[in-house]
Amino acid sequence: MVSLPALHVRGMDQAEQDLASRMLSKLLARAPYNRLRELYYDGNDTIDSLGIAVPQLLNDVRTVVGWPGMAVNTLEERLDWQGVALIGEDTDNPLGLRDVIIDNEMESDTQQGNLESLIHGVGFVVASRGDTTEGEPEWLITIEPPTRMTGEWSARQRRLSSALSVDVDETAHQITGVTLYLPNQTIFCERPNPSSEMRVVRRARHNLGRVPVEPLVNQPRRGRPWGKSEITPALMSYTDSGVRTMLSMEVSREFYSSPKEFILGASEDAFTDEQGNPIPAWMSYLGRFKALERDDEGELPEVRQFAAASPAPYVDQIKLLAQMVAGEASIPESYLGFVSANPSSADAIRATEARLVKRAERRQQVLGRSWANVLRLVVAMRDGGLSSEANGLVSRWRDAATPTRAAMADATMKLVGVGVLSPDSEVTYEQLGFDQITIARLRSEQRRRRSERMLAQLVGAAEEAAADEDVAALDRVAAEEATGARAGAAAQNL
Repeated sequence: MVSLPALHVRGMDQAEQDLASRMLSKLLARAPYNRLRELYYDGNDTIDSLGIAVPQLLNDVRTVVGWPGMAVNTLEERLDWQGVALIGEDTDNPLGLRDVIIDNEMESDTQQGNLESLIHGVGFVVASRGDTTEGEPEWLITIEPPTRMTGEWSARQRRLSSALSVDVDETAHQITGVTLYLPNQTIFCERPNPSSEMRVVRRARHNLGRVPVEPLVNQPRRGRPWGKSEITPALMSYTDSGVRTMLSMEVSREFYSSPKEFILGASEDAFTDEQGNPIPAWMSYLGRFKALERDDEGELPEVRQFAAASPAPYVDQIKLLAQMVAGEASIPESYLGFVSANPSSADAIRATEARLVKRAERRQQVLGRSWANVLRLVVAMRDGGLSSEANGLVSRWRDAATPTRAAMADATMKLVGVGVLSPDSEVTYEQLGFDQITIARLRSEQRRRRSERMLAQLVGAAEEAAADEDVAALDRVAAEEATGARAGAAAQNL
């Protein structure tokens, strides 16, 4: 990241420049922390050798242990955001937000925001009006990493009081753009060319009374509102030890795993050719030992062998470190390669995953509130203010546990049987584990069957009405005939 003591932008007043400079300093101070976590997550961290067991010339051997990435991904894979719901209403389009969610591909992009939060401790989501002329959605939701964005937190309001994002030209090592987010406006600043100063190019007033940026915080604390990374110092230490152990095992494999032989009683001639030149060691090892001659006293040279070094001590050390990683990250040991000869039962699997599931549920609670707040911001910008109805928005998540299909179906059918759930409710479909596409197809099928039943009822009613009309017509004819017969009989009597 670029180091910059103060930010000077033409078109900003002094208070705005001081605020932007303060947040830029915070961003720069946090950069080493964020960069280190990214390196560990990607497996690109450099581990310093102790220089005792492994020679310095072998430190360039590439050895990677992917425990930090595994710890983050295992938790993130259980955070499947499935949209929002409105408390007290059963609708698939709460507050008209379905198009916003679809246009911004939120069901997949939320994974990126959650991942930033787990890696760095915090990520950011920005809500704004999109440029439809450029093909953007009308309401745009973008995810920003903490390497490019920061903000100031208001503990009393429980939200950001300001935020700043920067654009950096890594080639020129220069900040090319800055966006300052304030409660009632957003200030966009750009540098037209590398030699010019930065200036304000646009001020977009939204008059929300709050910053249109929502932080995604992992494990927030009262004294640490920005949370913390899942890549903890303990996990990084275990990873460093694991890398050094793997490197030592590689060195041992190269130098000590092959049997080493030595000869007693051999003359110098055994290691020279016919011209008296020394024979390379590998040639002697491959074939020369098999053709050694007797010495002057008629004794054969004695060939002996050192025992090959076993990798077992390194393997045991790696297993120990992996168990410590499993405890630190709440990962079942089976995820780290501890395979048992006997398959685990369903109860045993649930027991080993219990703490991981609880951690995922805690993350769902905190991150779910942030994703719902982002959509509340969209509603406020769209409707000109935040209504009390929008406070009922809550995030929906897929079950963080791993129940079997049979168990899910059995539990859901029992709830339907006692009347807790309706058979064709969307909640019932979610409990059964159906995704949104399948639920939409089931809804469409329900509407089609309902229309067919209504049409059949209308046709049946029409046919019944027609049959009743035919009977009535026959009755009228019969009545007329009876009346005519009575009249004829009366005329004969006269």
